[in-house]
Amino acid sequence: MVHMMNLFHIGSKIGTGRKPTLKQRRDMRKLRTVSAALCAGLAVFFALQSLTSSMATKTVVATVHAIKRGHTIRSDDVHLVQVNDSPALSALFTSEKAVDGLVAQVDIDSGGIISKPMARASPVIAHGLTVIDVRVTGSQSSLIVGDNVSLVGSAGCESVPNPIAPQAQHQQPTSATDPASPTLVNNASSDESESGQSPIDTGDIEGNDAGTETSPMESTGQTCTLAPQATVTGNPHRNDGGITTAQLAMPPQDAARIMAVQERMPIMAAKL
Repeated sequence: MVHMMNLFHIGSKIGTGRKPTLKQRRDMRKLRTVSAALCAGLAVFFALQSLTSSMATKTVVATVHAIKRGHTIRSDDVHLVQVNDSPALSALFTSEKAVDGLVAQVDIDSGGIISKPMARASPVIAHGLTVIDVRVTGSQSSLIVGDNVSLVGSAGCESVPNPIAPQAQHQQPTSATDPASPTLVNNASSDESESGQSPIDTGDIEGNDAGTETSPMESTGQTCTLAPQATVTGNPHRNDGGITTAQLAMPPQDAARIMAVQERMPIMAAKL
């Protein structure tokens, strides 16, 4: 600072009309160099200040620790962080409440910012569906909550018992016009043959809502589709005996069919 004051003092003497000495001219060059550097530094400083003040930030959700695929995210798994705002960040979650209860669709590293494709809501069990535990072959580690699967038995459909056979099949109709007579099996079979469905496709389990249709069984001779579509409601787990169990939601008729065969037939879950 003293050196700077001396330079400015020399500059004031030069203005008196006397010819500057060699030392004074050198000092003036130093003064101009220092002044130019000072001005350049101030310009950069104010430019950075202006840029920083004009750059908006956004609050987003990031993980506190690593989260595995299939994990149900809770509020203590995440925290809020500030990032520079950008239109590209519109798919990020902005509150801890928004991710609470969502299921991670991919592995997320510790400190990773969570975007909407990385987590989805847990499935809601629709009215008329039932949830059962199904023993499935393989580890099924790729299945997570919310996945839709078809359940296939490792034998033809002819070996699958029909747990929902209508009792009317064992009764004789008394009159086609008598309101008190039981349902005519022949008429039902005729209607179903026109629609391409078998009697098992329209039967109802006793105690379930009327009108709930059974999913058709499709056979390839070596396999049988027991449930064309079921939703995973609990992550599959393997017990000490090596048996993998998955919690699945499906129509009651499909559930009854699976419960009747899973003790004696391996069941495979194919992701849809």
